[in-house]
Amino acid sequence: MKEAKIKALLEKKIILLAKLTEQMEKQVKAIDQDDDSLLTQILDQKETVIDSLLIDDQELEKDVVLLDEKTRVAIADKLKELGTEIKSEIEKIIGMENDCEKKLLNEKSELLKKMRSTRNGHTLLKGYGVSARIRPKISGSI
Repeated sequence: MKEAKIKALLEKKIILLAKLTEQMEKQVKAIDQDDDSLLTQILDQKETVIDSLLIDDQELEKDVVLLDEKTRVAIADKLKELGTEIKSEIEKIIGMENDCEKKLLNEKSELLKKMRSTRNGHTLLKGYGVSARIRPKISGSI
């Protein structure tokens, strides 16, 4: 009974990880296309999938804790393939997430450079503005 439930939870996790992988692929495209509204929408969808994964992980943990050591090892041996599939999906997602992070950090640094150059240009332009007339300190015209 417990084995079937654990297997079902692991299979559901694989499905959710596949959905997360799809979301990551969409995220990469949105970043490449510089589409902020689409990126925000994708991140919201990703968050719901991650929440589902967390809920399932908590339920799985509860079920595994209730098992004795012998049963736990037996189930782990039977479901080893599911574990390796889950691990490979997670590694693929982590790689994609790291690539997205690098792209976004590069974009952030480019924006900071542009902001600094704009600020420096603005400061330089102040020197070429119309200066106020300097009034003589001695009364009358000289």
